[in-house]
Amino acid sequence: MYLRRCHRFLAERLAPLSLLILAILLSLICQHGVPRLRAMPDPVTLWLLEDDRELAALLRERCSGHGWDLDCFEQPRALEAALQARKPDLLVLDQMLPQCSGTEVLARLRMDGHRFPVLMLSALHAPSDRIAGLEAGADDYLGKPFVFRELQLRINALLARSQPDGEDLSRSSSNATPPLRIGCCTLRPEERLLTIPDGEPEGLSRGDVALLLRLCRHPGEVVSRQSLARATGTLVDVERSRTIDMRLSRLRRLLNRFHPDSDALECVRGAGYRLTLPVEPAD
Repeated sequence: MYLRRCHRFLAERLAPLSLLILAILLSLICQHGVPRLRAMPDPVTLWLLEDDRELAALLRERCSGHGWDLDCFEQPRALEAALQARKPDLLVLDQMLPQCSGTEVLARLRMDGHRFPVLMLSALHAPSDRIAGLEAGADDYLGKPFVFRELQLRINALLARSQPDGEDLSRSSSNATPPLRIGCCTLRPEERLLTIPDGEPEGLSRGDVALLLRLCRHPGEVVSRQSLARATGTLVDVERSRTIDMRLSRLRRLLNRFHPDSDALECVRGAGYRLTLPVEPAD
């Protein structure tokens, strides 16, 4: 009997309060509309082309703990077949494969028009090996053995650059920058191409485009290696790593091929690099 009276008492006292809360909610809905739930972002999908099964299994476990989906491939043909139906957010590519080199695989992918970021892994540490990987279109290069934390940071940097709302390349290059004329060449950031009149276009990686855009903003001026490294978003120690220099060496050879009478990209010892060609908006 006592409990029934308490229940009736609370119902009589709380009913007006419930109606007041309901009225406030209805008023807010009328003013601002029904709040929308924010869609959950799709999980990041990484692909790995690696013939070492133990390493692949370890990376899959570590990536899963980081919230990434990692699909592993042992054969280049299996990866190329999967590309017919879907694409990764980023590819981690081993350089030393049984059937062919990772450089050869990457060159085919770039020729086929695949522009997703690629991070190359290799036990080969010679500058010529790094240059070959970067020339084939790799966005970054990490030597084996490595710690997962470094791999994670490099992947994060590449993913940030490839997103539409990223802070590096996506905002400063392909999504915002119109074509530029560099000497007799035309840089098309959106397509990642360097074209010349009556010539075959040269494909560029995201890093190549970032470097060229930074240099084009300061034609005739020396741009420091630190500034160029920040433009690419690659996590490197410019005092120890030669990654930036390797990329610039490739771009220098490419530009000099079309401008044989001048040093298109001058290395200023101890200071940085200077683009000596005239830069103007393309027609």
